[in-house]
Amino acid sequence: MFFALVSIMLLNGCVKYDSLYSPNESHVSMAQADINRSELKIYAIDSPQIVNFGASIAGFHGAPSDIQVEFEVDTSLISQFNNTYAYLNYHFVAAPSNSYSIAKLTSTINKGHSDSEPLELQIFADKLKTGLESNVDYCIPIKIKTITSGTLDTAVSVAYFKIDSLYIRARDISGILTVSKENTSGENATNGSVKLTDDNLTTKFICPFSPNIWMQLKLESAQKLTAYTLTSGDDHPTRDPKSWNFQGSNDGNTWTTLDERTDIHFDAHPGTYKYELNKSDDNSYLYYRLLILSNYGDSNFQLIEWRLLQYY
Repeated sequence: MFFALVSIMLLNGCVKYDSLYSPNESHVSMAQADINRSELKIYAIDSPQIVNFGASIAGFHGAPSDIQVEFEVDTSLISQFNNTYAYLNYHFVAAPSNSYSIAKLTSTINKGHSDSEPLELQIFADKLKTGLESNVDYCIPIKIKTITSGTLDTAVSVAYFKIDSLYIRARDISGILTVSKENTSGENATNGSVKLTDDNLTTKFICPFSPNIWMQLKLESAQKLTAYTLTSGDDHPTRDPKSWNFQGSNDGNTWTTLDERTDIHFDAHPGTYKYELNKSDDNSYLYYRLLILSNYGDSNFQLIEWRLLQYY
């Protein structure tokens, strides 16, 4: 019995196991080539947003030696991408070249490692500077161009970074309200000016109308704004503002026009409408003013609410 046990132990000691091996051993690819990992959540803000990308090598042992990987942006691939996913109704276009930046397009998968050093894609979504529109689908295709060793897996060597909408984080900016024309019963009346910024959609401001009446907010400190909202009255569409200028000032006397609107028609009563500044100079102001140039012919003017918005 003893000799049989020793024999079994000796036999077991001579067994050799094969090293773990993957069918894709030494194949180099981009993890971000997965269509679900390349959809970006980009906010409409003026600070850059960073997305990382890089290369990976398949297998259980990592890179047998340092592998240099070179990437490139290839917008010519977008058309084929749209065709491949036509069943998803894809209509991506190349993102404007000034809407993103890549400082470095080469990286290394170090010996014994499976992933390269991460590279940074910086995306700039400030509409004023880049022209990015929230209703356009953008794409930034980044592909592996060359590798110094291993086998390039062409099926997963391109990451189509997709921006199919711009997300918005907005906060209200409040201030001290003054108006050029007050309600005939005073600011605290049922339809007095305080109703214009009371955050209550069941109240409204009504005053006599004449061209170039205005309402103004003085902030606690100078702020850069991105948009504002107007909520139309619940009746009498002829009292609606038709044309106006939205302006900024730092002394309450000299005004810069930041947004111009002409012949605007409100479809809903009441209805809230957002206006992003179409003439923004990218500056901060202490005062903001809504200068009403015309309405739709009524002797009175009305609005339910006026709000200032800052994207962040």
